[in-house]
Amino acid sequence: MRTHVLVLIIFSFSVQHMIAQEDDGKKSPDTDSYLTFSPLSLLDFYSPRLRVGYVQHIEGHWKLGLDLGVGGGTGLFSQRESEDGTLFEVRPEIYYRLGKGSRTPKYISAEIFYIDESITLLNDGYQRKDGVDFLYDKADFNRQKYGMHLKFGLFLNLGRHFGFNFYGGLGFRFKDVTFGNLVNAREGIAERPRHGFTTIYEKEESDFRPNPTLGVKFFYKL
Repeated sequence: MRTHVLVLIIFSFSVQHMIAQEDDGKKSPDTDSYLTFSPLSLLDFYSPRLRVGYVQHIEGHWKLGLDLGVGGGTGLFSQRESEDGTLFEVRPEIYYRLGKGSRTPKYISAEIFYIDESITLLNDGYQRKDGVDFLYDKADFNRQKYGMHLKFGLFLNLGRHFGFNFYGGLGFRFKDVTFGNLVNAREGIAERPRHGFTTIYEKEESDFRPNPTLGVKFFYKL
């Protein structure tokens, strides 16, 4: 939710610039390719990671993109003892540009994604799928998340090469969270003075549900 608020604030400050660009007249068909950087991924409250991407023009209205993300460790609101954390993320995406002649290219796209996170958690607890709570001295946590989104977005140019890529959409995701190799496991409920937030590290689950997306990237136009 806080990420979505940041996106909306940035977008609101950019609307006036976008309108001015639309009034500048027509342009030749978009054949640009882009390097992208997702700053909000570094600010993720639970699983921060570095995420970069590349969007390649193919032909006509079509582009093909790929985002890769890497990280490790828990985020600000997790506040857990941990070690040996790794996270890998991959997001291929195909873009179709809408219309032509605009300095603010708009598009629809289809994205599939996969996230794999593993980390060793220390001196904490979790809830099994059967609802039983356990404490442990050490446990190996793994989260796999995959799904797809249908998105609408735009590339807002702030100069000759730099700008923002705003996007939003809806899709679905499947998430599988497991705990293994527990050391000194025993029944009990962990105390959680963590600002009252529930995190992804507290419950074993397999879950399928709709998944909205809303975000912003910086881009460098090649």
